[in-house]
Amino acid sequence: MFDAIIDRPLLANILILFLIWIGVRAIKPRAIRYRQLYILPSVFLAVSANQLFSAYAFSTAALLSWIAATIVAGVASWRMAEKTPIQIKRETGMIELPGTWITLAIILVFIATRFYIGRQLSVSPELRADEGFITWILVSTGIICGYYLGRSASFMTRFFQSP
Repeated sequence: MFDAIIDRPLLANILILFLIWIGVRAIKPRAIRYRQLYILPSVFLAVSANQLFSAYAFSTAALLSWIAATIVAGVASWRMAEKTPIQIKRETGMIELPGTWITLAIILVFIATRFYIGRQLSVSPELRADEGFITWILVSTGIICGYYLGRSASFMTRFFQSP
């Protein structure tokens, strides 16, 4: 297990720690600036773009699967986030969010999935060209990316539409 952490690039370990820090902070109710809602979607969009265009062999089917997974997860999380009670303070640009374990849980699932994928690729490097495996990777990233895109978009829409 420690080899999987030690053999990763330093930037990947920093990203993992950053994501865990965000997840732990999300457990308690907090007030954030509305611009902070861009952070998680941006991170997962960057990870997705890296996977789509440089980490694996490009596949139209995988790209379409990522788009479909992102849209489905985005719509679902938008609908769930509409029911989340938030307090909007437009004069200060702040949004008060309730605490949730979901953010940390999704981040930990993402990290565990990335470790699993990394292990599979180290054992079977030929999987980098396997369209089914690449599609599975991109769908899993698309679901997580879509979740945070939908959730953040829902909160931002409510922020900008509030009186």
